[in-house]
Amino acid sequence: MKNLHIPAIRVHTYGGPEQLLLEEIPVPVPAKDEVLIKVITSGVNPIDWKVREGFMQHPLPYIPGVEGAGIVTAVGEGVYGLKIGDEVYGSVDGSYTTYAAVSTEVLFRKPHTVSFEEAATMAGARTAWGALFDVGRLAKGQRILVHGGAGGVGHFAVQLAYNAGAYVIATAGEANVDFVATLGASEVVDYKAAPFETQMDPVDIVLDTVGGDVTARSMKVLKPGGLLISIVNMPDPAMAEAAGVKSVWGGTKTLAAMKAVHDLLEKGLIKPYVRRVFHSLSAAAAAQEYSKSGGGGRGKIVLKVGEI
Repeated sequence: MKNLHIPAIRVHTYGGPEQLLLEEIPVPVPAKDEVLIKVITSGVNPIDWKVREGFMQHPLPYIPGVEGAGIVTAVGEGVYGLKIGDEVYGSVDGSYTTYAAVSTEVLFRKPHTVSFEEAATMAGARTAWGALFDVGRLAKGQRILVHGGAGGVGHFAVQLAYNAGAYVIATAGEANVDFVATLGASEVVDYKAAPFETQMDPVDIVLDTVGGDVTARSMKVLKPGGLLISIVNMPDPAMAEAAGVKSVWGGTKTLAAMKAVHDLLEKGLIKPYVRRVFHSLSAAAAAQEYSKSGGGGRGKIVLKVGEI
């Protein structure tokens, strides 16, 4: 594929969805310990549009996307364990493109039972694992409240907490109450029926994937000394201290977390759910705007980039 060009979405200026430009770029060449993958699917995450709008800085121009799934088409020097034709997924920096060079360290073999669309959502599981276990040290028997239990991170968090032996309570809209219960939540609170803090007994940990006033209100449902973990915004430490609880930022994302959730995925102990698939790179703007709108859907959003 030397000297060939491929389509990719690039951002040259921070701003609205109109900054997502479909352009031609040279095919990447895998460096040492990298493979070239044909990208089949890219996960669409809030960080994608937050970076595009300038809330988080990234050298310009850049290709959006932080995760994806695809097929190995070439291998760089020193690569062991992966070969041409292998189906993989993982942390693909700049995944809004048809081909990407990726370090083998952050790629995993896609289980045959998992679709490319499902595999492209697994960063949500990594985020959930990091918040629950690396930060929260969630243990068997503890009571945890997961906000947004049907969402891209929340639906993984419910499954992971359940598998760890925790007593799981989750918030969801009425349409998703039964769905979240099937993930392992012992109690599902319809947050629109009444304030969630009036519908439950105190918990040891709250995982906040929603933000806004939910963060402050969550302190009311914690036991004395309980822990509020937010992956949306940093909770007010002074407010937490006044409430007699602890608050931390839980947006950590480690390779160890990804390895842990990959093991669970292989064993069939967690299942990714896809909310909606946008079919083509030209739909990148629509996919990001759909992500930004929220909407209380189930699972994560995926951009279909290529064909198998």
